[in-house]
Amino acid sequence: MSEELKISPVEGNIGAIPEEKEDSGDTKSILITILILVGVFALVIAGFQFYNYFHSPEIVNVDDLHQKNIGGDLDEKEGYLYNGYSFVYVDGLWWTETNRFGTLVKIPLHYGAKDVENISVTGKLDSDFNQQPVVYIAINPNINFNGQYTLALSELNNNLAKGINTNIEAACTENNPICDNRTIVSCQNNSKNLPVVELVVEPQPKVVLSGTCIKVSGEGFELVKATDRLLLQWYGIMK
Repeated sequence: MSEELKISPVEGNIGAIPEEKEDSGDTKSILITILILVGVFALVIAGFQFYNYFHSPEIVNVDDLHQKNIGGDLDEKEGYLYNGYSFVYVDGLWWTETNRFGTLVKIPLHYGAKDVENISVTGKLDSDFNQQPVVYIAINPNINFNGQYTLALSELNNNLAKGINTNIEAACTENNPICDNRTIVSCQNNSKNLPVVELVVEPQPKVVLSGTCIKVSGEGFELVKATDRLLLQWYGIMK
């Protein structure tokens, strides 16, 4: 049995974009950092960052902009309405919000809904995806990590880190010495049907849902766009 993509509301602040690293030692350090980021310690850190960010005076400005946007008082570059949701642009991020289960979730992303309309989301997930205790974020340990790949991963992780009714665990798509004690799983190698989100560097940006796997593909900032497209569908803002 299969169902459309569903997930509990999530929110998070956006991490900084690291500089691209070339040598193997730096690549190893980046991967280890990413694995930790996706792990349980990142949830604690995100919680503190979250509290500080959303209790700062800047959020009042975002709320005011949403009101102006709804009233039609903003230029389209500053804000627009999409499927009944307000998107406003503040300090390099597109902000929107949605009410889930009585909680107002404030969502900052690098790309708004209009920026990612051309990125397709195809397929369906099995109902098992939403019923497992852990969602695995699968990382290819052999790719050349760059700022855009890490940003996409951070965007995904920081949004899943709050509000999702399951645990998040970093995994590797292939065996590698720096992946010791990590689950090895990918969309192609998933005999146990684990719920997996895999980021893949490919020229064509897209999101493919299949069984218990979500594959997010793209290259450079197109990968970030594909990630934000997935998140907006998770939130129910885009279909």
